[in-house]
Amino acid sequence: MFRMMAVLLALGVCSSATAQISTYADVKAKSGAQLSAADLNQLMPGAKVVSRTPAGSTRTWENKPDGTFVASSDGRGSTGGKNVPGTGNGTWKVTPEGRYCVAIQWTRISEDWCRLIFKVADKYYGVGKLDEAAVANEFEFSK
Repeated sequence: MFRMMAVLLALGVCSSATAQISTYADVKAKSGAQLSAADLNQLMPGAKVVSRTPAGSTRTWENKPDGTFVASSDGRGSTGGKNVPGTGNGTWKVTPEGRYCVAIQWTRISEDWCRLIFKVADKYYGVGKLDEAAVANEFEFSK
């Protein structure tokens, strides 16, 4: 009986500690602070970026001051269960409205998106629009 209670308690603690943010509603519920264009213009030049997609792929790049980068991807979640790493040339910019915009030309596909960036505790999340159901992508930015 004691062992079962200990396991249930451990599961409860782990599940609350790893509660994930997956939508704009989750970002709002965690009191996410939206970064302004000025904040992004301070943060983004020279930033090392880690981008995690909802499909499970992790991509990395470094925002060069000239607005370019070379991205790498582990390919998880984007190729029907096969991990196919890749690289692609990209560009980045911050719009006057405070959106972080990225375009990447991968070998077979291209990406072109803009995200509003929110900080929640020590993590960042990007959403395409201020809609409760909008997907929130996790980012790491470091210098």
